[in-house]
Amino acid sequence: MKLKDYMLYWYQTYRMPKQQNTTQQTCLSLIRNHICNSDLGEQELEEVKTADIQKFLTEQLMHGCRIKLKNYSKEGQSLSTHSIVKLRQLLIAMYRQAVKEDIVVKNVAEDTERLPLPWKESPVFTPEAQRKFLAATKTRRFYAAYVLLFFLGLRRSELLALTWDAIDLRKDTISIKRALVMEGKNIVLRNRTKTRASVRILPIPQEIKFILQEHKQKQKKEAQMFGNGYRNEFGLLFTSKDGSPYNPNYFSRNFKNLIKRMPFLSDDLHLHSTRHTWATNMLQCGITISDTQALGGWSRPDTLLNVYAHSVKESQRKAMKKLWREMNAK
Repeated sequence: MKLKDYMLYWYQTYRMPKQQNTTQQTCLSLIRNHICNSDLGEQELEEVKTADIQKFLTEQLMHGCRIKLKNYSKEGQSLSTHSIVKLRQLLIAMYRQAVKEDIVVKNVAEDTERLPLPWKESPVFTPEAQRKFLAATKTRRFYAAYVLLFFLGLRRSELLALTWDAIDLRKDTISIKRALVMEGKNIVLRNRTKTRASVRILPIPQEIKFILQEHKQKQKKEAQMFGNGYRNEFGLLFTSKDGSPYNPNYFSRNFKNLIKRMPFLSDDLHLHSTRHTWATNMLQCGITISDTQALGGWSRPDTLLNVYAHSVKESQRKAMKKLWREMNAK
């Protein structure tokens, strides 16, 4: 059996049923575009050696990109490190199953060189930039959404999936339990979040409660103006003008356009920077890692520490300075 045939069989049988649609699309794209369409994929599964897989990964790293755009092509350029790491993980998992099924005697993919993911500090809004951004967008249609991003640290999918029945204005809480995502060209509202840890109840300050109440009144007026064509069947907080779910890609694009029009903001900032900013601010304010992890919906604390290590280091620096001052005070 050729490697490409077993790879597709393994993925569709063992891995695909456990994954969400967006993850399935990503993995299938990697498998079909890079593994199936390669010399490695044409080899017999039991004849592949560690050197063959290493050569394949190196070639993909150097010249594996297959992106073709209308006016520009990256084909033949280096494939991203993240994609190489994912390809290696898929091959290791596939061979692990092949060993269990007695098709091969050894997992030859495990002996390939591990490629470390590049670390890049997440761009964040400074406190001043955050205040200026919110002040500049106060009259905009999605101002309430921007407030929730900065002060609750929501993911885009969680924000756009918020429904009015998830908000308890008596207890001042918001329940995060759904996700709105793109599946191909379709907008899909899922009754589940990214991970089990993402399901959570967040307390909200009185000020945010008032902003949400004001947003609800504006939405009611918008519905009345639109008339019978208004169709917010899910009771979403943030919708298109006709009440339909808002395209997540449009939301990100509009947010980025706002940033570009504000000279006091860095071009490196993007929608997910609000979540980075929230986590950074939580840690800088002295909130514990465990509380920040729970409120942000991360499944493991090490994920939070890896992404926001710069914030921890800054707080540690302040702690060391404080210790020095206290111990040397006369």
